Amino acid sequence: MSSIGDVILRGVDHAETSASPPPPTPDPEELAMLRSTARKWFAGLPRLADAGALGFLGLLTPEDAGGSGWWPVGTCVVAEEAGRALSPLAWTGNLVAAAALAGDTAHVTLLQEVLAGRAEAVLARRVQGVSDDSGAVSGEVEIIGSDPAVLVLLDPIRGVLAVDCRRDGVSFEPVEAVDSLRPAGRITMRSAPAARLEMADQALLDDVATVLYCADSLGALASTSELIRTYLSERSAFERPLASFQALQHRLADLAVLEAACTALVRRAARTLDVTAKLQYRRSTVSAAHSYFVRHLVAAMDDCIQLAGGIGFTWEFPVHHAMRRTATNSFAARSHTASIMAMDVPVGADQGASAEEAFRQRARKVISEHMPYEVREGHRAPESPEQEMALRAWYAQLYDHQLLGGSWPAEWGGDPDHLPRHELIVIEELIAARAPRPIDQVQLASHLLLRFGTERQKTDHLPRIRAAADIWCQLFSEPDCGSDLAGITSRAEQQSDGSWRLTGQKTWTTDGHWAQMGVALLRTSTGPRRHHGLTAFVVPMSTPGIEVRPKLTIGSAFEFNDVFLDGAVVGPEHLLGEVGEGWAVAMSGLEIERFGVGGNVLLLDLLLHDLCDVARSLTVGEQPAYERDDIRYAVGALGSDAHAARAFVADHVEQALSGTDLPGDASVAKLLYSETYNRVARYGVELMAEHGPVPDTVGVQAGRLMDAWLWSRALTISGGSSEVMRNIIAKRRLGLPQ
Repeated sequence: MSSIGDVILRGVDHAETSASPPPPTPDPEELAMLRSTARKWFAGLPRLADAGALGFLGLLTPEDAGGSGWWPVGTCVVAEEAGRALSPLAWTGNLVAAAALAGDTAHVTLLQEVLAGRAEAVLARRVQGVSDDSGAVSGEVEIIGSDPAVLVLLDPIRGVLAVDCRRDGVSFEPVEAVDSLRPAGRITMRSAPAARLEMADQALLDDVATVLYCADSLGALASTSELIRTYLSERSAFERPLASFQALQHRLADLAVLEAACTALVRRAARTLDVTAKLQYRRSTVSAAHSYFVRHLVAAMDDCIQLAGGIGFTWEFPVHHAMRRTATNSFAARSHTASIMAMDVPVGADQGASAEEAFRQRARKVISEHMPYEVREGHRAPESPEQEMALRAWYAQLYDHQLLGGSWPAEWGGDPDHLPRHELIVIEELIAARAPRPIDQVQLASHLLLRFGTERQKTDHLPRIRAAADIWCQLFSEPDCGSDLAGITSRAEQQSDGSWRLTGQKTWTTDGHWAQMGVALLRTSTGPRRHHGLTAFVVPMSTPGIEVRPKLTIGSAFEFNDVFLDGAVVGPEHLLGEVGEGWAVAMSGLEIERFGVGGNVLLLDLLLHDLCDVARSLTVGEQPAYERDDIRYAVGALGSDAHAARAFVADHVEQALSGTDLPGDASVAKLLYSETYNRVARYGVELMAEHGPVPDTVGVQAGRLMDAWLWSRALTISGGSSEVMRNIIAKRRLGLPQ
């Protein structure tokens, strides 16, 4: 099988490798019951026969062969709980062997023994030897398990082979294992009879085994993260819990992000194990998950020993056992090469329900007919009067065709048939076309006007937003107050005639230099609770006393500004909401960010394709750059990171739509997306700097990588910096002490 970098660099055709969304996850209550049962069972000292009696060994075997049917999602739940308990039971071999033996009438008795747990089965991939013409096999394999009754070889060349280890020509020798809790050994075969299981799907079983080992590692990660959090919360230093120190909180937050990403990857990979999924789609998903686990989990476990301090270095503290388990799983799951397995890099989203697909096709048609130009990352504001005219006409078209503003009430131009998912579809299609995307501040303003505005304000402003006559900006941040909005000092003082006089400075005001209107958050009173004294205003940017000074970004663009309020006066009709209720107004704006990065995560796909085009065009000496192992590996690693971000964001969106998202999910999504975006773009620029010059044939792609790199830090800073996101995860998701 090709390495992950090979396939990305080849540019696999998405039309051939994508599929409809994986089959729906089984009933949550059913999975919760299975998880609870498995957790209690693995907490004891289970035997293989007990696993058979409970039905765990038949979770992938058809019912007519004595199993429970093909249930990979449920099987991964059980595997995760086995890893959580660091169970020494090597049950995966029996599970997969039973699935392989099912349908082979010559092995009915052996199948029943394996399903019942009376005979231990083990797995191996590609024996180090040769198979002769008589159906025998010779060589050595390393296995997880003790002296087995049957060995199942998942060989990509010869298919699935079953070797009876009780026959002559087969010997077993225990070996000292990296895993300190699970047995391991070496099986030597000398012309041992091997039966080919013709009905078994080698590639599918290989993927199943890989995902099960990943699920086991996920369980080990989850239990270890919980253990370390509890330990640091209970231990004190300098009269404070260790878990209250920000440096440790951020490392615990990173563990939580890793766990969330791994959970999403296992869930998605398990769902693609359905027999109806397309082969390349399944293999790419499984491969990306495995790659991510290989590169991140062992290092994370190793770091947990550091977090635990001296106790972590003792044998009885279980972190090192988890570290050993994840290391063993990583390489047991790897097929026949030391390279990362293959994946594709699709551009665009999976198809949804027919109604949603009809909306997607309509959106795609509108975009293709009216798109003004290809947008540059970090150059969202118009750079000439002609561009501004084109942008305004473009946004007006998006509103006219209900691609923007569809969620508004019908009386203000909204679409009665609007669905929340439509907004995600529009963003996905705009990104795929590299078209200008909606202006966040305009979206925020319309949301606030609809929720808090007076009828007069709605009448005055909403039609002008739909016509793109008014661009809006957000006057929130200040030089000494970025993420801490309660620290705002710019003031609004009411005059005797009821008007308000505005003073102070705002900064990082995106689009302020070409905006006609702004939403300002200003202090109108002081008191012990800082956020109680804030009030929101609708402010015309042409008001005398308002000065806008554009700031040039590192990407040589004008995106944001300093705004000085030097005695600007607005009337009482410019209040947005009630006096002193500005905090509620500002916080309600977060509702339009419920889906976090949503469709924006597809930008990672575009970046990866640009990176691959550039890598294919460069040479190192006489050798094409993409043929170098280090470059293929680096591209593959970035591809699996992007896949993890996509998997988590997809789950986050589904849960947000159903109201079941967890505290801090949006922060996890932003971290995974924005930091991966930075790494992909930076590697592309590093590649060009080291192996350039870049041929003219990929000049456009090279320019996009440079733009993305210079813009990427805006993504990790704006909307709450990565450090603030880690604080949110630590407090809201993990409940760490102040």
